[in-house]
Formats: sequence, C-alpha cells, structure tokens
Amino acid sequence: MTRHWRVRAAAAGAAFVVAGMLAACSSSSSSSGSPGASSSGPSGLLTVTTGAAGTFVPNFNQFSPNAQDASRGMIYEPLFFFDTAKAGPAQSWLGTSYAWSGGGKTLTVQLRHGVKWTDGQPFTSADVAYTFNLAIQNAALNQNALPLASVSTSGLYTVTINFTQPAYTDAFTALGKTYILPEHIWKSIPDKATYLDSKPIGTGAYEVSKVSGQVMELTANPHYYLPGVPKFKTVRFLAFTGNTTSDAAISQGQIDWAGSFIPNIKTTYLAKNPKFVVSNIPLSTAFLVPNMAKGPTTSLAVRQAISAALNRSYISNTVYNGYAPPSNPGAILTPNYNSVASSQVMGQSFGSGSAAQAKTILQRGGVTTPLSLTVKVVAGYTDYISDLQIIQSELKPAGINLSIDAESYAAWTADQSTGNFQLLIDNFGYVPSPYYYYHEILDSKVAPPLGQNDSIGNFGRYSNPKVDSLLTAIAASPDELSMTQDFYQIEQIFAAQLPDIPLFEQQDEIEFNGNNVTNYPTATNPYAAAAVYISPDLGWVADRLAPAK
Repeated sequence: MTRHWRVRAAAAGAAFVVAGMLAACSSSSSSSGSPGASSSGPSGLLTVTTGAAGTFVPNFNQFSPNAQDASRGMIYEPLFFFDTAKAGPAQSWLGTSYAWSGGGKTLTVQLRHGVKWTDGQPFTSADVAYTFNLAIQNAALNQNALPLASVSTSGLYTVTINFTQPAYTDAFTALGKTYILPEHIWKSIPDKATYLDSKPIGTGAYEVSKVSGQVMELTANPHYYLPGVPKFKTVRFLAFTGNTTSDAAISQGQIDWAGSFIPNIKTTYLAKNPKFVVSNIPLSTAFLVPNMAKGPTTSLAVRQAISAALNRSYISNTVYNGYAPPSNPGAILTPNYNSVASSQVMGQSFGSGSAAQAKTILQRGGVTTPLSLTVKVVAGYTDYISDLQIIQSELKPAGINLSIDAESYAAWTADQSTGNFQLLIDNFGYVPSPYYYYHEILDSKVAPPLGQNDSIGNFGRYSNPKVDSLLTAIAASPDELSMTQDFYQIEQIFAAQLPDIPLFEQQDEIEFNGNNVTNYPTATNPYAAAAVYISPDLGWVADRLAPAK
C-alpha cells in the first residue's frame, strides 16, 4: 500500500493500556524483541526503501514536514517508546520512569544517565527542558498541540513538565513523539522551522554518513548507550520513483526491508523465495480527505454523495485482492479499537455504491451538477491511483467529474500540510490509542489556518466544538477506555458528518528479506510496528533487526 512518513495514524492489537501511563513507568535498558548482545558489535548492511518519496534531501529537522524518516527515532530519540503495534506499558528510551501528579497536570520524568550526543557532549535534563520550551515559546514548533504550561529541571536527570489542563492521554506524544534536541546546538539556530539540519547531532543509534539523490546511508553510532544494539553497521535507504520500480527491486531480493504495495503479493513475491517474509499488522484506515474550510467539499451533501457512490468492496477486490476490507461509517479501526466502538455505528455499513442515491443527495442538498472536483495523490503511489480511477468512474454517473492530480511527493506533502486541495487520498492511524486516532484527524486545535503547515493530521481543517469538547473530556480522564459514551458520540458525529470519507482498512504488508535479516516484528511478536514509514518505530526496529546468520 501507499507509504509515507506521516502516517500517523493506529496501533494493531488492543487499545492503548492507560494503566501504563498512570503510575511511574519504568523498564530496563534491554528491550522487547531484542536478541542478546553481540560481542562483535554491529556488522553488515541493511538495505531499506520507504517507497516513492522522491530523491533524498539532507533534511533532518524534525519540525519540517519533509524531514527524512530516519530523523525521528534513528537519530533523534523520544523519552519513551510506545509500541504502535501492541498496547502495553511504555518502554524506557532516553527516560527511565515517569509519574503523574496534580490531577494529570504535572508529569515528572527521570532520565537515563551516561548518554552522550554524537559530538561527545552529555545529554542532560537541560536538553529536555529546552526541547519542550521551544514548543511553549513557539506554537508552530508545538507539533503535537500539547497543552504545555511550563517545564523545569531538578539536577541533571529530572524534568518536570506542567500542563494547562489534565493531560493523561498526552503522555503518548509528550513522552513518545517529542524528539529531544541538543540545546548546545539548537540554541544558536535562528529559524528552527526552516533549518535543514543536514548534519544532525543526536543521541540515536545511527549517524548520517551519506545523502545523495537516490541513496541515503546511516552508520552505527559507536558510542550508543543501549547494550547490544544496533545490530547492523550500515543502513542504506534507496529512493524509487514509484511502486513499479521499488516492487521489482524488492522481488529480486535487492531490498531487505520495505513497505511497498505489491499486487498479488503471494505469487509475485512470497513464491519467489522461501525466505521472503511479509509482516501484516493492521495499522490504519484509508480516507478521501475533503477540504472542510473552503470549496465545494464543505457541503455535507457533496461529501455524502461521494461516499454513497463508492463501491468499497469492489475497490478492495480489484486493487488489493480483497485484503483491505471496507471501513465502517465511524471509521473505527478494527479490531484495534473495538473496546470503544459504538454498536450503533458498527452495526451500519456502507452500501455497494449507488449513483442514483448520490444524485438524489446532491439534488436535495441544492448542489448543481455536473460538479467538478480534483483529488491529489502522490504520482508514484500506483495503488492509490488505481483506487482513484475506480472512484472516478463511480462518481461520474452521479454527476461528479473527478480529476486526478498526481504530484511529486514533496509537492503533495506541502499541499496536504497547508490545506491546498479539494480532496486528497491518505491514510491515518498508527497511534496506540483511539483517543489519538480521533484527536489527530478531528481536533480543531491541531489544525492551523489554511496556508500554514499542519504537521499532525487534521488536514481538511475540520472544526466542531462538540467533538473538541468530547476529546478534551477523554484527555482529562486517567483511563481513556472508560470514556465509552464520549467515543460513541464522536463516532456517531463522524458517521453523520463525514469530515473524512472512510474507504478501507489499509493493508499494511511489510516485506523482509529473510535471507539477510532476522528479528523483525510479526503478528505473533509485535514488539513494534514493522512499517518503515512510522516514527519512532522505524528507529526502534532498525536498532533491533539483526543480520541473518
């Protein structure tokens, strides 16, 4: 399926275990999925592709929408790891434990001792405080829309983060999606949002050694603080122009780790070599994203008509061999979030597509036809282009003429972030809680005005005070999973208003060349999301993959 770094968006397995966020959380330096320490140190080459992301640019600035995937997790690290693929307690990374107080308004974190930046300078509480203060002082750098009030330190290894409101659910982004920066480097950078950071100084297991067009290489940090990781000496990322060229390289065994859509994958990939492996853990939902701030898609009738005309099962069977089942009207990702799924919404289903019904909806809504719309897609995402061609043919009899605008990855990312579209096709999920799934795509607080960069997910700029208040109530609870009635209301509003138009539960097949690599995540050992485009799981997995013996 289509891949890109931003898919933010759902954890396979059960919904996020909030209990792991309430009490002080601690873990040892050894981590799930990691084989025993190697006495010989890192060795070998791991070849990776993140798909059709264009040529590599030496941009490792975590505040940039076009930062290289490796910047988050492989180079810069968060305080804790929250497994996107399986609910459970957070695992230690730069932090060793954390505890809530003050009714969820204060979070105290203990840091790991003895960590150094790759330039040899010590990592301390000052770096953590500096990173959070950037978000406090500049809203554009507060990428996760955290309700931060202040941050303070006590000695070299204790940090206290204060919030303006109860923020239990914000532990995931505060601790697991905030990448700590070196104060001694970044304090002298004038424009932090546009700085390329081409030679990053991080705490991560890898350092940048080469960035050149189609190839990017990272080399193992010889002074990395976790014992036994990383396993590979060099990680080489390869760029491709589209799925066709990347699929050929994967099927020929030239790639060790990939996340590309491969048609008829059982016969075109798995049958070619007995050691080729596919890890398939459902992580996200695919959507048509309408612009909710301007243009014809602000009309509910237009959104309803588009949805009514679609035969989602036909799209799944034609493009994905039936492996991507249609979504439900509430866009609940199953089985991941079943514990908060409304039976009323889950009892509904999308029809098989009716142009006549779509026409009627448009007429009743006072929409003049034929209506012309444009949908944006990354030029190399062949599966999404196939989806849109089918959607195009299904909308035309309903009086909607859909034009497909295939853009470069960089142009599409810029248009998505700034809201420069009528429709676009994207996928969301990749977070270990149902709260964050809806928060990222629906909460008006995460969406800046049109023209400004949205780095989270509400790209259509949907705004609904009722939804915002429900999300705020869930965030204020020590146990988000107990807030079922609030989730039910959100799901019902989603089904009624279609702020995003659900398509299907995205097929998340990740390819591993078992001839060259071992210790990859699987459905039976989901120690992290295997996807090469999810951060920081990318770094967590890259550190633990090992050369095949």
